[in-house]
Amino acid sequence: MTLLTLLGLERALAASGLDAADRWPLVVLLLLPCLELLQGGVDAVFTRCFKDPPPMPRMDPERVLSRETRTLVVTPLLVASLDDIETQLRRLERNFQGNVSPELFFALLTDFPDASQKELPEEAGMLLRLEDGIRLLNARHCPQEAPRFFLLHRERRWNPVARRWMGWERKRGKLEELNRLVLGADDTSYVGPVPGVVRTFRYVITLDADTHLLPGSAARLVAVLHHPLNQARFDGDSQRVVSGYSMLQPGLRGELTRPAWLAMRGVKTSLFRRKTRERTSLSQRAFGIDEFVGKGIYDVAAFARSLEGRIPENAVLSHDKLEGMFSRVAHVPEIQMFEGRVTDIAGTARIWHRWTRGDWQLLPWLLPGVPTRGGRWVVNPLSVIDRWRIFTDMRRSLSAPWALLVVTYGWLWTPGSTDAWAWTLGVAGWFCRRPVLGSLMFVAWTVWRLPPPRHVPRFLLSTAYGTLLDALMELAVLLPLAGVMMDAIARALYRMGVDRTRILDWTTHSQANQKLRAISSLMLPEFWRAALLALVIAGALATMNPGSLPWASPMLVAWVPLLVFARKDRAAPPLEEGQGAPAELARRCWTLYARACDSRDADAKPTAVDAALGLVAPLCAHHLGCLESAALVSRLDEALGAVERLERFRGHPLTGGGLRGLSTSESGMLASALIVLESALEGMRRAGVASASIEACEARARALREGMDFAFLHDASSGLLHEGHDVGAGTPAPRLHAAFDDAGLLASFVAIAEGQLPLRHWQRLLESHLETRGAGTPDAHAAVEQLAPSVFLWFPPATLLEDAARPAVETASRPEASLHLQALALRFKPGSPVDGLQALLEAEPLASPRSLGLTLLALTNLACDDILIQHFHRHWRIAWIDVLVYETKEAP
Repeated sequence: MTLLTLLGLERALAASGLDAADRWPLVVLLLLPCLELLQGGVDAVFTRCFKDPPPMPRMDPERVLSRETRTLVVTPLLVASLDDIETQLRRLERNFQGNVSPELFFALLTDFPDASQKELPEEAGMLLRLEDGIRLLNARHCPQEAPRFFLLHRERRWNPVARRWMGWERKRGKLEELNRLVLGADDTSYVGPVPGVVRTFRYVITLDADTHLLPGSAARLVAVLHHPLNQARFDGDSQRVVSGYSMLQPGLRGELTRPAWLAMRGVKTSLFRRKTRERTSLSQRAFGIDEFVGKGIYDVAAFARSLEGRIPENAVLSHDKLEGMFSRVAHVPEIQMFEGRVTDIAGTARIWHRWTRGDWQLLPWLLPGVPTRGGRWVVNPLSVIDRWRIFTDMRRSLSAPWALLVVTYGWLWTPGSTDAWAWTLGVAGWFCRRPVLGSLMFVAWTVWRLPPPRHVPRFLLSTAYGTLLDALMELAVLLPLAGVMMDAIARALYRMGVDRTRILDWTTHSQANQKLRAISSLMLPEFWRAALLALVIAGALATMNPGSLPWASPMLVAWVPLLVFARKDRAAPPLEEGQGAPAELARRCWTLYARACDSRDADAKPTAVDAALGLVAPLCAHHLGCLESAALVSRLDEALGAVERLERFRGHPLTGGGLRGLSTSESGMLASALIVLESALEGMRRAGVASASIEACEARARALREGMDFAFLHDASSGLLHEGHDVGAGTPAPRLHAAFDDAGLLASFVAIAEGQLPLRHWQRLLESHLETRGAGTPDAHAAVEQLAPSVFLWFPPATLLEDAARPAVETASRPEASLHLQALALRFKPGSPVDGLQALLEAEPLASPRSLGLTLLALTNLACDDILIQHFHRHWRIAWIDVLVYETKEAP
């Protein structure tokens, strides 16, 4: 089809009178663009012809994990710094907390970067920190059980090809040697004792350093791969998998973090609901196989058998694709994992460069014979489909350089300026075809569905603006992308054919970031390459066809604005001292709050909310610069003592008065305050503020938090929490917390994080909220209770949490609204001035301590980049369920 298209194009050019000397080079240059266009069209047709296959059969995820299906979750890691270690220990713990099972284990597979000698002096400290971190995780999560966390560290081996000491075969070597350990080998480069349980694993889930294993997803992966119909079957005694699968590739999404959400707000997200099925790839639909991208689950025995001796040493960087082709992999898009996304151009360019080098290293696997371990060449076992996928990846990497070559040829070939403008506009339209055509289809579909015509003009204008930006970006990235791809392809071919010493070159993201910080944006490789290409093309045009230069110039300099967006600012904003009007008002609140607390009756017993404010208010003053560390510790010691002296039931302060009971919502506020305090004090210790008093306060806060039991407040029949408990009568409150706009929201969130309630509780709360929302605007007291959790828990924009808070925000907009209610509502009204609060504070100098405390917390978040919310979500108990706050009204 491509050849017929090119022949037709050649005939059309001939009919227009173009000489053969000019015609045939242009036809040859249009080969790849035509192939790309036709393949896209054929893929689109086939995608419609082949329907999504039914979901793969699976076992019951709740019961599938047993001794027979014992599974190890591993993260291969190249350890370059102590920061890498801390990040990975936190991620390892977060992945564990959402996937707790006696038959599920977690491990870091580590080695150090390449070096000129086998060991470096500074590495002993990093290895010790890794071992201490694993011991801490085992002590924290399984103190009375067998260890569930492991560290498997490899020593460097001398690589005669690279002529340096390095971990054998990098990530591929880590996994291959792990498989050999599981299958009984003792001659690997892993050092130290190997736990006996390692020999018992049947499945391995491999993650990358930036992968988040969502709650429950480990068991779901095992449930699919362990089903008898999905297990790998080999062709006799050979290594060829003829049916079933050795591996599963889950669906991947960008990790939901605060910066990412603010950049892409409006994306439909739900952990529990889904209106439409995730689409499988064309390869999965048509042939029942897909591509492995390095994160998924595999059967150790089947995977090792299918790959034994297949991949030669010192030859392949992009091993994931080959592993998937040899071992047969299926795509299970309904099981999701989150992975980190690089948002700056410089980081993205390095990833593309590495991927392209890896793609071109697979060039030998397009040949009839392929290399194997030991230097032998054998008949290529890959199918035609697999080889076509390798070729397609290589063709994609040529797209930008080839397009630049085509457009440059046109500028050189067009006679003077008579046709240069038409050629430039034509190729610009070609480069921008995807955003333009995509927007036209989107507009046609959306306008057809919009009932009110008055929305159409505004919608069309916003869509046109977005399309224009996307089109300009397509033109802007042409030269930088072409430079990246040309350099990657040239390096790959040179290292494969001439000098193989750097064929396995690999730099971690953190190492690359350190190098990038030391140079200016203009000196980034992708930009100086773009500048060099632009100068070469401009020089050629000035020499050979000056009339085309004015028309070519806009495209040659279109990349310059990207210098502004080359790197995101990685410097964290200062949080110790707030600035601006909110900070000044917060300091005034602290002064009044401290004065009110100091004059309070010493015999008065605070409620749980008052105790929570007493714990967090001094921390706010510290961040605002009003309290030094010593004064902070003194006030915290007093506040913790006040909580410890309260009469409590199962860790919950009692409400006092005639009824000896407890309030679930107030206990949720206190538990959250303890989490914030514990997280903040830990951060101070890590920042070098070492003090026995700080450690003592942290330990006391932890003991109080761990003593709070929410499980007995759970109503098993409804799956919701009771509003309280009458201790005297021994009966729960009849009413239930049944919505996101309920005061018990924090109690539910903390109880799930602590492992006292199952994740299904949040799902039940979500269902109940969707059934009951829209009950009207709350009164002032209810509005305060609904907005109070927002001082600790993040309410992301365009989510159900924010939507649930809107009626309370409307109540706060009334002129008669109290000081603290208006302060709590400010975070839901970005950019709103605090002048009204200033006047209200001056008018209410004798406001209650609770009103002043809530106002202080809300203003501190406003002045210090949501510092209390950051403390709350950074706590090791909370991080694993952060994803819950991103639930949107519309299910994906």
